[in-house]
Amino acid sequence: MDILQSIPPAILALSTVAVASVIFVLVAKIFSPGRGKNLPPGNLGLPVIGETIGFLNALKVDQCDKWVADKVAKYGPVFKTSLMGCPTAVLTGQAGNRFLLQNDYNTIINKQPTTFVRIFGSKNINELFADEHKRIRNAIMTFMKPEALQKCVGRMEGVVKEHFAEHWEGRDTVLAYPLMKQLTFQVASDLLFGLKDPKERQILNTESITLMKAIWSVPLNLPGTTFNKGLRARGRVVKRLSSLINLRKREIAEGKVAPDQDLMSWLITLKDENNNSLTENEIIDNLIVLMIGGHDTTAVLLTQLVRFLCLHPDIYKNVLQEQTEVLAGRQRNGALAWEDVKKMEYTHKVVYEALRMVPPVFGGFRVTVQDVQYKGYTIPKGWQLFWETSTAHYDGGVYKEPNTFDPSHFDEKTPPYTFIPFGGGARLCPGFEFAKLQALIFVHHLVSKYEWSMMIPDEKMTCEPLPVPSKGLPIRLQLRSN
Repeated sequence: MDILQSIPPAILALSTVAVASVIFVLVAKIFSPGRGKNLPPGNLGLPVIGETIGFLNALKVDQCDKWVADKVAKYGPVFKTSLMGCPTAVLTGQAGNRFLLQNDYNTIINKQPTTFVRIFGSKNINELFADEHKRIRNAIMTFMKPEALQKCVGRMEGVVKEHFAEHWEGRDTVLAYPLMKQLTFQVASDLLFGLKDPKERQILNTESITLMKAIWSVPLNLPGTTFNKGLRARGRVVKRLSSLINLRKREIAEGKVAPDQDLMSWLITLKDENNNSLTENEIIDNLIVLMIGGHDTTAVLLTQLVRFLCLHPDIYKNVLQEQTEVLAGRQRNGALAWEDVKKMEYTHKVVYEALRMVPPVFGGFRVTVQDVQYKGYTIPKGWQLFWETSTAHYDGGVYKEPNTFDPSHFDEKTPPYTFIPFGGGARLCPGFEFAKLQALIFVHHLVSKYEWSMMIPDEKMTCEPLPVPSKGLPIRLQLRSN
């Protein structure tokens, strides 16, 4: 006992991991579900850690597409690896996307890595399937489908106008990415949570950064690790959301808040066909997912729009022309309306092209519930499956000159499963329309008021873990002359 106490905690922790790794190797060799099967080619890497560190390093410098491309060049369109502590088969391209995103629950389920489940919670929509998934998805989609979002245009525009007045007006320079995070979190706080307190918003925004980093981390729950920090942040967020939910229940009961004021209120008052309400755990886990997905990914999209419009003056000019026409109609009719948004056809293509070239999320996970056959290989029961965006999004057979930013890529409808920035099939992100609406309203106000230039024209991209400019995209502003 005295000897153990004399060993530094860090050394003891590493030794424990090393011993566990050796045991893992021995057990894996004896009980591996892949023994005797025609597995996809590839490399499972180190025990427990697998190739996670290499993958995360590529993610950090926005080189995941290269990480995948190098392995495809070596092994082909399907290969094995080990990510987040689990053997994984990566399926690439349109065929891989179709296979994973269209498959049924009898062979493949939407099971996320340990880090995702521990941070988001076991009742989040990404972990559910069959009737449970349908119940939560329908609840969220009812609030976020285009017909429902029509009523949100005015509220969303109000937040955008307030943001520009507070953070852009009177300034010669701004740091775009942090401002986009502020804006999208403010929109999410208002429309999803009905949260007005700026201090409370800032606390949750800060916690969401810690949560996002933790879901893409090595799943080691040791003091000081990214994963450990994320778990602690989740505990704090759960307490805050629980208090907000109890307060909202009282406000609804007293008639102070309408049940459809925001998504939190909607989920609280939702009843199924048996008159059962969602549990607090179900509400909290899905609010955490939406808190992150509802603003982080959209902030990436808005930042890339600022960047691409600056890099392509001809496209900026076309967007400006369209938005000027929309603005002229607004001057007759007042505030921005759903009919105005529907007129933004070219801007819509620009938004899609930004999502094609820099999708906010690189890919997603599934898990096999029985042995699966794909392209002549056997993927054993219990393995992770990973779909990724880059191979399909940069397919030269679908997109002419795929490395060029060109909104005309979306003049015609794209083939199925070649444009998947928000997933696809039954697992299409329910917030997709919500994000697009924010982007269109933001671009409308941005190009109508400002011209801008990048202060670091060759600024590199990084991932933290979402793809953003490494210096935050500082830009120089100039008010439009009219």
